[in-house]
Parts: sequence; structure tokens; C-alpha cells
Amino acid sequence: MRMRKQQGISLVELMISITIGLILMTGVVQLFLSSRATFSTQQALSRVQETGRLAMEFLADDIRMAGYMGCMSRNMSFTSTLKDQSSFAFNFGVGIEGLDDFDGTVPTGYPAGFSPLLGTDVLVVRGANGNGVGVTRNNDSGQLFAENTRVAASCDEKEKSYSGLCENDILVVSDCSKARVFQATSLQDVSTGGVEINITHSSTGTPGNDPTSWGGSSSKDPNETFGPDSEIIKVNASAYYIANGTSGAPSLWQQINGGTAQELLEGVQDMQLLYGRDTSGDSIPDTYQEADVITAADAWEEVSSVRVQLLVQSSDDNVLEDAQPYTFNGVTNSAPGDRRLRQVFINTVGIRSRLP
Repeated sequence: MRMRKQQGISLVELMISITIGLILMTGVVQLFLSSRATFSTQQALSRVQETGRLAMEFLADDIRMAGYMGCMSRNMSFTSTLKDQSSFAFNFGVGIEGLDDFDGTVPTGYPAGFSPLLGTDVLVVRGANGNGVGVTRNNDSGQLFAENTRVAASCDEKEKSYSGLCENDILVVSDCSKARVFQATSLQDVSTGGVEINITHSSTGTPGNDPTSWGGSSSKDPNETFGPDSEIIKVNASAYYIANGTSGAPSLWQQINGGTAQELLEGVQDMQLLYGRDTSGDSIPDTYQEADVITAADAWEEVSSVRVQLLVQSSDDNVLEDAQPYTFNGVTNSAPGDRRLRQVFINTVGIRSRLP
């Protein structure tokens, strides 16, 4: 009698409940997958935009300072005592230059291990950067005298450091009318109270100096004398190019003074450059040309701006539902072969010392 009074759901009702539950579960799963896809796309977009912004900042900062040799760099008399001045790291007479669509042939004088991706452009920027150190009195024929700012620099263990400079650094001394590039082969604090340092420029080291003696007395050429109105700044030669990174994906790389290259940003797939040349002498770019057109060495002195195009891709594949066609440097790729997110960044950067 008790069992007859018990009631429950029938088999039909159970099947209907299961069906409704499956429908609701399918909706929840679809909502989860859709949210996950949206999150992945937004995350990829954020990373692409951040990579593009940072890459442009790295390039723009150096392009603006190309050829800078101290105050009033434009039309300033420039000399160099460095040996091997035609090499990549020491050719400071050319403030900016580049390679168009790298074909695998490394130009003479470029550093070992220089291996950009084929078909991508290379940018080389040379100039002074960092804080200037004031000259305290006229130089003599073998050394300069500078203030001791008591700021240490990151140097090799065997190298001395004063005023943010290291032994063997390549430096420029400038007084707004002339500039001279040399290698600091020795730094010494020889003053009472530690307020002054001596910077010598001998023939030793890499590359070393030739000549090693210049300036120092009224009988010398006044273009070799630098007094208390001068400053000393470290100079660098930086190369930016695209190469495969540690993950195997294309990245933006930087190589300073021919040293070990550093991977800056993963995801920069391509870089193309146009150089704005001032051919009329009014300090305004008249035409934009690729690097292979600017063949004469003195023609690089006419470059007053650079138009940078970067193609940045997401680090993860399968970010989009379908492959994304894109147009870069005037060429449309309708079948990229993956579902990565890509974005093109374009910026025109002026060289400060060469603009009006």
C-alpha cells in the first residue's frame, strides 16, 4: 500500500528534463567559447598595439638624434681621430644610413653575426646620446679635463668609470662650433678633492686613435682646442633589423657598436623604410626614397626624416576565426597562411639637427 502511494517522474518527463539541460548546457558552453575567443582576440590586439608603439618609440628616439654631436650639430665642423673609420661601428661621419630589402650579403665593415631576415630593411643610426660632461679647462695634446660628476656607468670589470663614462668608450667633445670623435683609452681622477678627471686618447685599444696628439696650445690649430664651454658625450652606432627571435618568431633586434645583438620586441614581422631627402637645401624633405637609391655617401647627409613602416603580428596563431588579409608597403597578402592578428604601423620621424 505504501509503494502504491509513492509518486515520481515518468520516463518521458526524465527525457524532457535531460534534453532541456543539454540545451542549456550547450548555450553555456557556446557562451564560454565565445567569451574565450573574444578575450584571446582582445589580448592579442593589446599586445600587437603595445609592441608597435614600443617599436616606434625605440626607432623614433634614435632617428631624432641621428648625427647629433653636441649643441648646434648642423653645419658644425666635425673630425674624427678613430682608426678604421669606414667600419660600421666607427663611421660617425655618416649619421644615418640603411639597407633596402636585405639580400643576405653583409656589407663590408658590418659586425659578425649580422643576419636580418631576407627582404626586410635595416636602419643604422649614429650619434651622441646620454648626459653631457662639462670640460673644466683647455685640453692639452694628450688629454681632456672634465668634471667628475661621481656618476658610475656599467662597465667591464677591468675598466674604470667616472662621470657616467667608461674606459674605451667612443666619445665626442663639442663646443657648438666644432666636434671631434675619439676613443677614451684611459680615465683618471687626479685632482685634489676628486672634482676633475683626465681623459686620454692614445693609439691603444679598439679601434684606437690616430693621431693621438691634438690641441693644447695657442700655436696649435684652434679647431683642436676645447675649453670650459665644451661638453663630452658618449656616441654609439646602433643597427635595427628584423630577425628570428628565441621563440622562432620574427622580432626587432638592436646591435650597438658591433657588439652582441639584443632582441627588443617579439612579433615585429617586417620593417620598411623611406628616407626623406632635402635636395634643395631648404632643410625640408623634397622626396622620399629607399636606401638602394641613396648610393652616394654624401647623399645620406641630405636625409632629414625617415618614414617607418612596421608590420606587427600576434605571437599566437588561431587568434582569428579566418585568415586576415593585410596590405603592407603597398602589397596585399590575401592568404597569409595562418590566423594571426596583424597590424601596420606608420610614422614619419624628423632628424632634429637637420630640420629648420
